[in-house]
Amino acid sequence: MRLFSLDTSFSFFNFSVVEDSKVVLLKYIDSSKKTLENLPKALSEEGIDLRDFDAFAVSVGVGYSTSLRIGVIFMKTSAYLLKKPLFTFENLELLARFVPSPYPKVPFLKVSRYVFYREVDKENISEIKIWEGEQVSGVGIGIEHLGRWEGVKNLILVPFFPFSAYGGLVAYERLAKGEQGEDPFKVEPIYLRPPT
Repeated sequence: MRLFSLDTSFSFFNFSVVEDSKVVLLKYIDSSKKTLENLPKALSEEGIDLRDFDAFAVSVGVGYSTSLRIGVIFMKTSAYLLKKPLFTFENLELLARFVPSPYPKVPFLKVSRYVFYREVDKENISEIKIWEGEQVSGVGIGIEHLGRWEGVKNLILVPFFPFSAYGGLVAYERLAKGEQGEDPFKVEPIYLRPPT
């Protein structure tokens, strides 16, 4: 089975191909051009034809709303037209699952001037929260080039985290178990607005 996975959460984007439970291709693009300009060209350069895949996966956030919408609409449309299953993944859950750290874990991402985070222990994961200055207990897990966070005392900043690769592996696990994926008409990016 082959699965195509896409993450357009930020100004950079990445996509992966997962085949037989392994990431066989990872493409990362950080450019001054917009995702909508880069994506078709990058797929063509890598010889990616979406008709050749058994399923798709896409990040629903957290991230920049315009970038997320582009990726989600692209994958929803592809899944619908090609009649392929579509799986979603959420970036904070992936950071908590794949970055080794003691519990409690606090995966976070800075988006514009806001910090979004979850609190994770061995048995539970919180809803996505917007940091409002409170001190949070646990080990903060973030991405180096997206910035530090003063909300936690202990930090693990990874230099690079390919959301499409990890999200693709999780989606592949679900596909291998026989799951059908999400209804493309119901898949939407995570939109969080701070209280005003």
